[in-house]
Amino acid sequence: MTDFQFLARQAVATAGEHPGDTAVLLHAATMLLHAGDVAQSVAFARAAVSIAPDDFVALRTLSGVVAAAGDRGEAIHIAKQAVSIAPDNAEIRLHLGALLAANQRWREAVDHLSVHVTCPGVTAVGWRLLASALHQAGDTRRATDAARAAIAADPDCVEYRLNLASLLSHRVLHAQALHEVRIARERAPDNASVWRVLSGLYAALGQRDDALFAAERAVELAPDDPDCRAHLVYVAGLGAVAETGTETGTETGADPSVWSLSRRRPASMRPTSSLATDIATRGRVIYAIMLRDIRTRFGHTRLGYFWAIMEPITHLMTLGMIFYALNHGPPPVGDNLFLFYITGLVPFLMFSHVSHDVMSAAEANNTMLQLPIVKRTDIMAAHAVRQFATELCVGVVIFCVAGLLGERGWPADPLTAMGAIVLLWLLAVGVGAFNLVVVEMFPSYETVYAAFLRLMYVASGIYYSPIAMPDWIREALAWNPILQGIELFRSGFFPQYEPHWLDPAYLLTWVVASIGLGFGLERALRARMVVYT
Repeated sequence: MTDFQFLARQAVATAGEHPGDTAVLLHAATMLLHAGDVAQSVAFARAAVSIAPDDFVALRTLSGVVAAAGDRGEAIHIAKQAVSIAPDNAEIRLHLGALLAANQRWREAVDHLSVHVTCPGVTAVGWRLLASALHQAGDTRRATDAARAAIAADPDCVEYRLNLASLLSHRVLHAQALHEVRIARERAPDNASVWRVLSGLYAALGQRDDALFAAERAVELAPDDPDCRAHLVYVAGLGAVAETGTETGTETGADPSVWSLSRRRPASMRPTSSLATDIATRGRVIYAIMLRDIRTRFGHTRLGYFWAIMEPITHLMTLGMIFYALNHGPPPVGDNLFLFYITGLVPFLMFSHVSHDVMSAAEANNTMLQLPIVKRTDIMAAHAVRQFATELCVGVVIFCVAGLLGERGWPADPLTAMGAIVLLWLLAVGVGAFNLVVVEMFPSYETVYAAFLRLMYVASGIYYSPIAMPDWIREALAWNPILQGIELFRSGFFPQYEPHWLDPAYLLTWVVASIGLGFGLERALRARMVVYT
């Protein structure tokens, strides 16, 4: 085994003896990177570039180590400088294309990867990455051609065949996809991913028994893989529905991409689909996604999901105590300053956590979207429900503790308080759905929304009440629907608190508009919101 620590020390010593030698500095940077000292590696690479700013090798090395340090933006900028020096170099095009793809700048990635595949040094990896970038850019047909080229360059790579099968399935070419997966199974009969993808294709073709067998085989090969287990839940659960004659039927000529575990029977013999069975099917899918998320996020800790509840509790308690310690004046509402803060923090954090969770739903579960049964709206709903349950548990624990300490632990008007929480949750779902669509189109929007939440943290009346504000400020703040939700919650929590600026109808209008706009945009732009492969 290579001792990179030793080699790095030698390289650094040599660089100390030859501080003006670019090649020596770059060698030291490379050895330090292999040894795990990224910061020192970047320092030596920068020193080399400062000596030779137009040296292609120096720029390429610096871009690589800066990317390893986590600054992908600067790495892209440096890589573009290297490309300007050697535009026909296949490796730098591949490097830059990979960086741009990692930053979700798909169109730019396609431009550079398209050059890479025309160069003499083209690689199978380049074709594979180009296929993903084209798919993300919305050109699935060209992505399929690139995926075929990747297989031609490396026919023994099973992952390339699974990628091609995924693209073919996306184009509803299930028979061709099945052919590719069967070849992959012949080459890697013990690969759990192959069996899981094969199960999905069998299910899409209506071959229920084959789908179930393949799903069970995937779990047998990878018993700890959450994706394989979740897939088996879908297949087995929907298969059980089919046995009881309540599955979602498919009429002749229906879209073959629709997941149906029923056998191909004459239309007259198939059970009729109904709204109730469709809702039941979606409910099972959402429940399975929730279980998968919980196991994936918290299954590796001994505390498990309990930590998901305790973490926001400690956050709330810490913030509440800090502001309580800094402010000894009387509360604007009620008789306990800490309780006043908590009644603002609990609903606000519920809104911010749910909206952010829904916004990042598809990104966190891209592998799930490759299963035909799973829709993006299912993942959004699963995230929203799971986070709502978490925040509800957090609120119950905090207010129960307050009650045990002799403070008010139960709302004066429970229905109003709960109604406010539900309205804020629905608002968060709608805003999160809208954000998810915008982030798919403009990845940098996520940073904009984070800044917006920080602004709302100040403008939503968490640590103050508009009752103490001048009229013109209070009228401006009243336009904030989050503040309306918090004030509605406080009006239900504290007796005799009835702010005249409170307008539940206004908040409800925001809820309806945000949900309609968010889910409407998702449906309208679904074809452009492609899945990671």
